[in-house]
Amino acid sequence: MVATDHARIAAAVIATVGDWQVAEDALQDACERALVSWARDGLPANPAGWLVTTARRRGIDLLRRAAGREATAQRYGSAVERGLLVPGDDDGEHEIGDDRLRLVLTCAHPALPLQARVALTLRTVLGWTPAEIARSLLSTEAAVDKRLVRARAKIAHAGIPYRLPSPQDLPARIDGVLAVVHLLFTTGYADAGRAGLMAEAVRLGRLVRELLEPAAPERAEASGLLALVLAQGSRQRARFDADGGAVLMDRQDRSLWDRDAIAEARQLLEQVLQHAAHSRRPVGRYVLQAAIALEHAQPLEAAGTDWVRIAELHRLLDRVAGTPVQRIAWAVAAGRAHGPLPGLEVLDGVRRGEELHLFHAARADLLEAAGRLEEAAGAYARAAELAPGDGERAALGARRRALAERCARTAPTARP
Repeated sequence: MVATDHARIAAAVIATVGDWQVAEDALQDACERALVSWARDGLPANPAGWLVTTARRRGIDLLRRAAGREATAQRYGSAVERGLLVPGDDDGEHEIGDDRLRLVLTCAHPALPLQARVALTLRTVLGWTPAEIARSLLSTEAAVDKRLVRARAKIAHAGIPYRLPSPQDLPARIDGVLAVVHLLFTTGYADAGRAGLMAEAVRLGRLVRELLEPAAPERAEASGLLALVLAQGSRQRARFDADGGAVLMDRQDRSLWDRDAIAEARQLLEQVLQHAAHSRRPVGRYVLQAAIALEHAQPLEAAGTDWVRIAELHRLLDRVAGTPVQRIAWAVAAGRAHGPLPGLEVLDGVRRGEELHLFHAARADLLEAAGRLEEAAGAYARAAELAPGDGERAALGARRRALAERCARTAPTARP
């Protein structure tokens, strides 16, 4: 089941039963029944509609057992009155509004801690397993399970409404929503097998931005995030070779880059910067990240990249959002702008770097540039071990082997 279908189906079931845990249990049961029924009877004409109907019926049955027929009728009737459920309509297509956005905004309610918002969205909207969420958030599966249980309980006990918030309430949700959108994009960007998540992130990013008033301060960051994912996503067709191996940006065929997406990103960024200059408001992390991405995207040749400007933008970004991944990117830029030793100095400040494949890949690149080839080969090997995607793992392994061959050729021959 693809992410878009999972979000729509989950939204429909939650709207019916009004209980997130019951809805998740019902959807899981429907998926298990589908494996048996579809194998026996063949794929239905509308698989998503089949899952919606089956999960709804199972959810209503679970509620009936838990709370009695009267409570079930009240929940079911309330959903009908809100226009979220049409009795007898089993095609799964009748939900009003954008169900995925409504689902994301509910998951991103400010009453929930940020990490819980992200985890709940990944679980409910995309159908990720707790193990997948744990890997993505550098956490443990047990911790993710506890976070999900607490988040669902908070929604139930606090009476958090399952609907699009009013314009006044929307800004409070934006930080959590943007964090989720960004994580969707970066997950798809890092793993070619999940590249479809990038398009979903762009779509949700557009919708969130459109919901905000033009003068709203939060719109700047929403615009910055949209510009960022457009600029980075513009390179997708050139990022992998015919064998699925990752292609470094300097070696990509820039004629394959989506120049329309780059132009749209540039226009969005210019609008944000003009508004920031007029209002004298500081820009946030997504705006700075978009500026960096566009510095990479604008030149028609790699030689035209302004690494000094990129390194300075990364230095500013580190003050706003000094995350490990951000500091690794700053180290790479500093190495290109000022030499490998300054880059390695920046890299030394990365928190928990030993756990990140990007840390080892950046260290290998800087060590290679500094002529420390054996150390670089070892760093490439460690980066390949930790890489999350097959394409990136293969590319890093190839760099390690090429470097090991160079070390073998340049090693002094022992005298007899």
